[in-house]
Amino acid sequence: MEEIMPYVKAFEAYLRSLNKSPYTVKQYTLDAKQFAEIVAPQTTIEDALQLYEETITKQYQSVNSINRKYAATRHFLSFLQLRDVIKTYSPKYLQPLNKEHTVIKTLAPQQAKKALAAWFQMYEQAKNEEDAWLALRNATIVAVIAELGIKSAEVVRMEWKHFHEETQQWTVIAAKKSRKLELSNTLLQQLLFYKEVTKKWMPIANEVSVVWLGLGNKKGESITVKTIERIFFTISQQVGFKVTTTNLRYRAIQNELADFHEPTELYEHFGYARKGVFTERQQRITKRAER
Repeated sequence: MEEIMPYVKAFEAYLRSLNKSPYTVKQYTLDAKQFAEIVAPQTTIEDALQLYEETITKQYQSVNSINRKYAATRHFLSFLQLRDVIKTYSPKYLQPLNKEHTVIKTLAPQQAKKALAAWFQMYEQAKNEEDAWLALRNATIVAVIAELGIKSAEVVRMEWKHFHEETQQWTVIAAKKSRKLELSNTLLQQLLFYKEVTKKWMPIANEVSVVWLGLGNKKGESITVKTIERIFFTISQQVGFKVTTTNLRYRAIQNELADFHEPTELYEHFGYARKGVFTERQQRITKRAER
């Protein structure tokens, strides 16, 4: 078999000519170089591919990493075939490995209950108005995520102009489109109470539509996703197990799936752009529930 290392540079130029992204060009070129280095001693393409597969599966544990390298190498081999550097090879080589989808970890009912109570306990124990307001804000954020199952980025975009008290709905603003979600009576009252307290304690709240105001230098601006991460980090410390926006969000999805006869229709409700992605999440959540 002809030495293939000299063709790696030409492969890089070929990828650029196809207008591949800089990241793809870089990764495919690195993978092609790695392939050339591994198979250098081999005299036939079949022996080379066998050695490559054995080496890669020993060196890498992640199925995604292996499949990505296989995909890049298949492109490189097609390039070499176009230039008559190698002949055809058995299709049994470089086949994608089956992905083992990990079970999504959601909070157990008692864990969710403790997580929801954490900031309310801090609200009740607050020694001054600032601590009380902060705890109320954080408790309300957690309640919103637990019931609506929305993402952190959607939380920080919440504004009072999206709140429809008459219809008991909230318009969630996502990256590409919005959706209206129903509010329970409990969450509706909690949001109204938080709004009332905020306007009394922080006058600037009367001038802006932002829901989740911060205490820092940027008065009148919404908190950030980092702030929400800190809110959940504090909960985790208090309850003794990990609580995140994601596992509380998945708990909300799990609750809906338990009562919904056609779960794939929920993908828009929870802000998934594609039904297939939600279906995959649903399968992984259901597996955990069955355990």
